[in-house]
Amino acid sequence: MVKISKIPTSSYTYKIINGKYVVNFAPDMWHMIIEQNGFAGIHPVPHYTVNAEGRYVIEFTVAQWHTFEIHLKKMTTFEINSSGKYVVSIPPEMWHMIIKHDGFAGIHPVPHHTVNAEGMYIVEFGLADWRTFQN
Repeated sequence: MVKISKIPTSSYTYKIINGKYVVNFAPDMWHMIIEQNGFAGIHPVPHYTVNAEGRYVIEFTVAQWHTFEIHLKKMTTFEINSSGKYVVSIPPEMWHMIIKHDGFAGIHPVPHHTVNAEGMYIVEFGLADWRTFQN
């Protein structure tokens, strides 16, 4: 199975300041990262602050940022079924973020989903809709 990430871009932003990645996370994204163990392998775990807008701000070294990016890519997975459809498994926290941030924008009709026994949201896409979803 190939793994990809579909994180709404409004859920986090970053700047490189003095060689460090300064990342600003929306609260829903922050909570999902904590629940999905997104800081695994990053030692020490970077300190964070909460800004006036309620967003979480954290500073990563280049090595920490690369480790963190790997974790982001593991948060949503997909496979291609025998009919050529892209079948995406989305954790509940990610599903709610995708819905909240209009992650199916440009896909008409909005794809139907099912929920499996583990609580993952399962969605199938054709190639064109898959490309739209990735963007």
